[in-house]
Amino acid sequence: MSAHIDDITARHLAKVVESSDDAIVSKDLNSIITSWNPAAERMFGYSAAEAIGRSIRMLIPDDLQSEEDVVMAKIRAGEKVDHYETIRRRKDGSTLAVSLTVSPIVDASGEIVGASKIARDVTERMSMQTMTAEYALNTEKLSAVGAIVASTLDRETVVQKVTDIATELTHAEFGAFFYNVHDDSGDSYMLYALSGAPREAFADFPHPRATAIFAPTFSGEGIVRLPDVTKDARYGKNAPFHGMPAGHLPVRSYLAVPVKGMSGDVLGGLFFGHSQANMFDEQHERLAAGVASWASVALENARLYSEAQEANRLKDDFLAVLSHELRTPLNAIVGYTRLMQGGLLPPEQLTRAIETLERNARWLTQIVEDVLDVSRIVSGKIRLDVQAVDLAGVVDNAIGTIQPAADAKGVRLQALIDPRVGPISGDPDRLQQVAWNLLSNAVKFTPKGGRVQVRLERVDSHVEIVVSDTGEGISKDFLPRVFDRFRQADSGSTRKSGGLGLGLSIVRHLVEMHGGGVQAESDGLGKGATFTVRLPMMIVQPSTPPMREHPRAERRDPLEHLADLAGVRIMAVDDDADALGLLKDVLHAAGAEVTTATSAAHALEVIAAYRPDVLVADIGMPEMDGFELIKRIRASSDPAVRDVPAAALTAFARSEDRTKALQSGFEMHLSKPVDPGELVASVATLVRRYRPK
Repeated sequence: MSAHIDDITARHLAKVVESSDDAIVSKDLNSIITSWNPAAERMFGYSAAEAIGRSIRMLIPDDLQSEEDVVMAKIRAGEKVDHYETIRRRKDGSTLAVSLTVSPIVDASGEIVGASKIARDVTERMSMQTMTAEYALNTEKLSAVGAIVASTLDRETVVQKVTDIATELTHAEFGAFFYNVHDDSGDSYMLYALSGAPREAFADFPHPRATAIFAPTFSGEGIVRLPDVTKDARYGKNAPFHGMPAGHLPVRSYLAVPVKGMSGDVLGGLFFGHSQANMFDEQHERLAAGVASWASVALENARLYSEAQEANRLKDDFLAVLSHELRTPLNAIVGYTRLMQGGLLPPEQLTRAIETLERNARWLTQIVEDVLDVSRIVSGKIRLDVQAVDLAGVVDNAIGTIQPAADAKGVRLQALIDPRVGPISGDPDRLQQVAWNLLSNAVKFTPKGGRVQVRLERVDSHVEIVVSDTGEGISKDFLPRVFDRFRQADSGSTRKSGGLGLGLSIVRHLVEMHGGGVQAESDGLGKGATFTVRLPMMIVQPSTPPMREHPRAERRDPLEHLADLAGVRIMAVDDDADALGLLKDVLHAAGAEVTTATSAAHALEVIAAYRPDVLVADIGMPEMDGFELIKRIRASSDPAVRDVPAAALTAFARSEDRTKALQSGFEMHLSKPVDPGELVASVATLVRRYRPK
């Protein structure tokens, strides 16, 4: 009965072994296979007839043969090996991951005679674990790239770290990041970072060029992934190497990703190589593209930071120059004023002192106008009074304005006017400013005995104003930036010429607003310079162009008389005592009766009792400004107060300041510094226009 039960059990176990999805194998103590179930056939590719009688070592890769010695030692000692995960080899040479459980086999006497091995295919699970671990590692590395981008703005540091991490992520043997930078002259050149290889490995080779292989990357067309670059149809087509230069690191697998900026322009490219073929797949491509995005952010951040630093430096330089340019004329004004106050100047020197005061005051006014022009240009609020303009008259006026300075310096001025030049459409005042700025610059930078020539000529469908000189010239490095705001070739404390570095920037913007262009040329320092302005001609010309006398920026004639303000009652309001004193003296000199107020609140207290014919008030005052003052005056219940004509006299001289003043209730807006004659004439106009008859 017992033998029958054992037989049933044996047959049942045999069926279990036959139907199991796990490979079940038995072997003797010499590792010779003694049984081999169908699952083992499916898993390893050997039939039972092929496997039984051979050593189990045929399934073990060469580098793992020692595992069998360890396992059999445990079996002989009566120990069990449980769920041991390793790699085994199939008949076709491929490998798979297995989990092994090996138990001793004992005979009826209890002696160990062999081992039973159960092998479970865990390739899929191991692959998932590997993928999960690699995904976590990749995520960690990508996060590290983000942290690097966020922690530093040094371009070289970021680029090197990005290249290192990208090379690790793609499992490339070496990687490189080639990117374009610009020097101070605006020229671009290529820098690179390497990973996986020393810089010496590429030191003797030229940088990648826009050849068939590299062009898609540098043009931003897209990612290039080649299983074997040497077998690509584009490989080896370009001189002088027709492939990789001798001594170059071997490259078979090739992966290249363009790095683009926010505007879509290509900043550079990430390149990866491997000496074996078929090493890069779609995942590596995606990872490289992700790193390229971070690289783009890093380079853009570095660029913006560099530009901010440069802008800050230019601002500091400009403020230093502005301080110098303001203090120089102020020094003459303050000095001569003190001498005149103390009566220390003899009568024969008074005239020269007054001329010096006027000249420096006009220079200060020009500085302020230049700064305001730049402000208007930047804000887009500069306006043109467009009409038909005779450029010959504009050039003639500019020459007349600058001629005294040229004569004093010993610089010869020449003018060549093409009689075929017809009128153009533009703003005569702004075109006068363009011509004057160019001529003024030419005279300033031309030494004694030099020559400045201005030509006006028609070239095809446009007109050219060409100003050339034999002066200091412009260096090659500075020439591309000569029209930039606040840029000066010599901005140090030892510079030979004054100025804010705004004139040529204003010229460029004004010319472009007229639909034209301006360019500078110079063969270098000491070889002079040529500035050419091109303006489009009018398509339709009037038969008889209207006569217009262009304003001349000439020295004003001495002030000999003022308009008559006799009997006119004026209230002057300004918190600055000097400005208020000057205003009072000028109006008194014209015969007006003047009362003053040092604040807006003070003016509101006395205006009803004084009942002025005209109010002249500053805008920028403490506690209550001129806008609030006129608002309260216009809201008064007393008609004599509410209807008083008012002029704003202020240092707030922008176009939007004028508009706001008129909208607030002022009838006029006058910018400081104001000519006394203009001030009196403006007040007289208000009186005639608004005073009851």
